[in-house]
Amino acid sequence: MQGCDAVVDFAGLANDPSGDLNPVWTDEINHQACVRLAQLAKKREITRYIFASSCSIYGARGDTLLTEQSEVAPVSEYAKAKAATEHDIHRLASKEFFPTFLRNATAFGASPRMRFDLVINNLAAYGYTTGIVKIMSDGTAWRPNVHIEDIAHAVLVCLESPVEEVGDQIFNVGIDSENRQVSDLASIVSEIMSGCKIEFAKGGTKDPRSYKVSFSKISKLHRYHPQWDTRKGVHELKAAFGANGLTYKTFQGAKYHNVRRIQELIALHKFDDTLRLRT
Repeated sequence: MQGCDAVVDFAGLANDPSGDLNPVWTDEINHQACVRLAQLAKKREITRYIFASSCSIYGARGDTLLTEQSEVAPVSEYAKAKAATEHDIHRLASKEFFPTFLRNATAFGASPRMRFDLVINNLAAYGYTTGIVKIMSDGTAWRPNVHIEDIAHAVLVCLESPVEEVGDQIFNVGIDSENRQVSDLASIVSEIMSGCKIEFAKGGTKDPRSYKVSFSKISKLHRYHPQWDTRKGVHELKAAFGANGLTYKTFQGAKYHNVRRIQELIALHKFDDTLRLRT
């Protein structure tokens, strides 16, 4: 970090299933290592620090619209680690060290290494490759959604804003209109993917991770103007799938699902039992 002006920390085991693989890994990687990075940044006299947190720390909250002041109630190991990291890095804040906490909504969007374990990306891939938009739960859970480019935009805005506006502050990152139930997301995907059918997986149950989030605070930051909604994002995904010839086999492969990829690398002895690369 020598010579750095700011640190933006997005590292870690990404999503609930990956975090649930081993609670010890999740605490070491997503909590302890993140706090250590913040401590090192402060020691280097780096003033700006942005931590990528998650709206999932709000937990099972139903229809209540949640703000940054709402009580957190994480239900997964991933979310618990995010909440613990926020708490510990907040304690490092000072007149010389200004952490900012971005509680990102559920991401979606195309990327070189796709994530098919994210709800919109997953629904879109099912629809494109099978003609059926498959819902793995009962579809009633609420999810706030945000495009990955709008997350990146939020980071830039926070880095460029006066520290008086963002120092030791929490911001939910997303758009109010993109608080949607999973069944609503499936309907949008079905429409854009040329009228695909919607199907509920057998045995699908109510997802306890359900929450609606207010994004009014970040909307007040100068220059924060998100550009993506679900419809625009699904059109982007459809074009990307077509350009790359996405097949069902590729979509279901381990490469594009974090927890399956981790399990595969362990089975291949590429990772040791602490998730470190074997030499």
